[in-house]
Amino acid sequence: MKKDCKFKIGRKILSRRTDKPPCIKTKYAVLIWQLIKEPNDLCAKDWARETKAAKELFELYPNLDFWSQINLGFYLNSLNFFKNKDGQKHFKKAVEEFEVSCKLKFGKVKEEKFDEQKTFDKDIKSNPKKTSYIDLFKSGKKTK
Repeated sequence: MKKDCKFKIGRKILSRRTDKPPCIKTKYAVLIWQLIKEPNDLCAKDWARETKAAKELFELYPNLDFWSQINLGFYLNSLNFFKNKDGQKHFKKAVEEFEVSCKLKFGKVKEEKFDEQKTFDKDIKSNPKKTSYIDLFKSGKKTK
């Protein structure tokens, strides 16, 4: 039986049932698996509440690439965190950072070519005598 996993997240988390990364089938589950601290612990009632909050968040900013890579620096107990002032501040900051990173166009990195045949002209002289602690203090500057 082949699983139909349509979505991927940027977080490395394992499902407790399968001990593998979760098979995410809806865009709202992306938000839950990406942001909730322990999505494995959610019961059916909690999962329904979080799905409702995820729908509201997805209506605010419907870019799935943003939601699959968002990293607030901490995990949430509930997606309803974004309804208070502190949550809205974190949300706006994350959206601004994402939009700025989307505007940047990174070009291809030019490959550097090295000539393996070339060598240094100078010889590096090494001192065959090992340095002791006394030698370190003798060669140092005198202080008053």
